[in-house]
Amino acid sequence: MNPLSTTKLNRLLDKQFLRQLLDHTHWIPSPVSIEIYDSNDTLFFTYGEATACGPVCQSPIVIDNQTIGIIRIQSIQPSNSPAKFWGLLLSSLAQAQWERRCITQDSLTRYRELALLYQLGDKLDSCLDPAELAEIVLSEVHRFIRAQAGSLLLVCPYTEKLSVVASYDSGETGCQLTPAASRLAHLVFATGKPEVIDDARLDPRLAAASRGWEPLLCVPLKIDNRILGVLNLGYKAGEFCFSTADMKLAEVIAAQAAKAFETARLFKEMENMAYAIILAAGATIDERDACTAGHSTRVAAISLAIATKLNQMREASPAIKKELPFIKLQEIKYAALLHDIGKIGVPEAVLTKRTRLSQDRMLAIRTRFDFITATTGQSLDEEFSLIAALNEVHSLSPADSQSVRNLACRKYTDLTGELQPFLLPEEAEALCVPRGNLIEQEFRQIQSHAEKSYKILKQIPFPAHLHRIPYIAYQHHERLNGSGYPNGLLTEEILLEAKIISVADVFEALTASDRPYRTPVGTEKALEILFAEAQAGHLDRLVVDTLATLVTSNPQWWNTLITPLPGTKPKTGAKLPFEEEQV
Repeated sequence: MNPLSTTKLNRLLDKQFLRQLLDHTHWIPSPVSIEIYDSNDTLFFTYGEATACGPVCQSPIVIDNQTIGIIRIQSIQPSNSPAKFWGLLLSSLAQAQWERRCITQDSLTRYRELALLYQLGDKLDSCLDPAELAEIVLSEVHRFIRAQAGSLLLVCPYTEKLSVVASYDSGETGCQLTPAASRLAHLVFATGKPEVIDDARLDPRLAAASRGWEPLLCVPLKIDNRILGVLNLGYKAGEFCFSTADMKLAEVIAAQAAKAFETARLFKEMENMAYAIILAAGATIDERDACTAGHSTRVAAISLAIATKLNQMREASPAIKKELPFIKLQEIKYAALLHDIGKIGVPEAVLTKRTRLSQDRMLAIRTRFDFITATTGQSLDEEFSLIAALNEVHSLSPADSQSVRNLACRKYTDLTGELQPFLLPEEAEALCVPRGNLIEQEFRQIQSHAEKSYKILKQIPFPAHLHRIPYIAYQHHERLNGSGYPNGLLTEEILLEAKIISVADVFEALTASDRPYRTPVGTEKALEILFAEAQAGHLDRLVVDTLATLVTSNPQWWNTLITPLPGTKPKTGAKLPFEEEQV
């Protein structure tokens, strides 16, 4: 609808100005009556004497070839000249005012559009998810251009084909994009040129796909002469067709959108590369020891499952929400993958130690015992068998420990005539370790990996939303009662993410099927041990409860992840069904 048809004369002509103008016009015949009516014949202005008599002459008030009013002059003089003069004068005054109004309105419209475009730019700049970006673009296009149907299509970098990322339509009005719109989208994608179609039925390229009258607007998303996709619109609200101005505005929006999508793509590529490097770093540490290959990946999967469940519980319960901080899943995932990276600084002989004494050391003892037998005639086969057996066990009884000490006290004479112990002090120390196979010095070297992890990760410039990764890795061996290492932190000082990784780390170690120095336990026994550790103040009870819920709710998946079938490789890449959500 033309705005002039709804514009009143009182918005274009000032009554006081007209009265002053007529008062200073001396050649108007007297008596005279002047009346001005608007386009719907409503009286707008009167001047002169209502009793004036004589013929009535009138002239239209015209703007842009459209009559918006009429001036009628009644006087004793029958001439049409005054009426025509005043008609032209009022038309000129109204035209000037109309143009000023149009310029002002256009300026305000452009200002509003510019302000909205700045707001759109801020929205797009703050988003890095392609699907969310597409929704923002279509929402703003609907607001700017008032298209009743729209879709945003992006090209797949692998197939180089267009696919719809987001779309909308006004179902109540039946305005939906048809196959003709899809055809136009592919044409614009091929040519890289925007198009406005007044009626798809009349375009020979689209007629076969058209299902009726359909005005269309389609612009490409271009950056650096590359076409990333197209913005496809149909049916402008309240009007028959899209205008050239609509197309220009759509091009500006498309240009902003293209930059945002390209930024999101580059960010995703960098994120994928960073994740690949993190995954490789964790795998590199695990691969230093063939028996723990896949450990970091499995701990990350377990930690991510627990964190996701805790976030769901947090959102479902206002009480828990007050007590439980929100866990950034990407942060805990990366921290779990990197929690053992400090082991790169632990000597390999210590890291891969499987027995209390190495094969070389056992050979030295065998040679020494053979020498004693040859020089004294006493057989030490029974003693060596005891040492060989104790070298393989995980836990040492007090009686076995005493047997080792007794053997270490026995002496023999070497070739120089000097008395020497049957077992060297360092050999006796290794064999007498109550639990495990590491002496105190070696255990401290293993413990140092937490601090080494922190120092390595602290040098990485993680983005702001991942800045706690070094601290999470630093704390994964801390215990709630202060008995952990390296800093003996108490529960309130330990990050929730570190508490989660602690539980996942212990559970994975207990259930893993690829540890040669002990037999893995089942999930029920592992959970029983975890509950006991929580009861003793070592592990967080809520985290253990959450893990127990996850294990019992899907035992088949859990068994596949943690305990692969005999003769198969551990599933180092196993994922939870919800692992990729909200990461």
